[in-house]
Amino acid sequence: MTTTQEPTTTSEPTATKLPRALYAVAGVGELAYRRLQRLPGQVEALRERLEPRVRSLRDELPGRVEALRTEVPARVNTLVAEARTVYGGLVAQGEKIVDSARARRTGGSGPRAATIATAPAKAVRKAVKKAVKKAEAKS
Repeated sequence: MTTTQEPTTTSEPTATKLPRALYAVAGVGELAYRRLQRLPGQVEALRERLEPRVRSLRDELPGRVEALRTEVPARVNTLVAEARTVYGGLVAQGEKIVDSARARRTGGSGPRAATIATAPAKAVRKAVKKAVKKAEAKS
């Protein structure tokens, strides 16, 4: 889009007195048009590069799948072991916190208070171990 008088600088007003934003939109439109004209050539260049890459990936894919089949179970086992370790640490920390709170609440730390404080924790540990064994048996 051309006008009868082009501004020589960005701050100089035009003879047509149109808003500068309109000229900016026209400039963007022309820029987009020029870029779109180059698009068919770019698409063709991409096709030429893509075809060999697809063939290469088809050849690599079976090997990569096989490698993943061996890597994934080992990685899952590692993650399960790490999760169990973290879980065990959280359980131990939670037991300390609960035992401490119970001891403060009962006002004692004698054998009876210790038995009362650890009885639920033992039941929880037993239930967790049972659940872990059940989960392992399923997998």
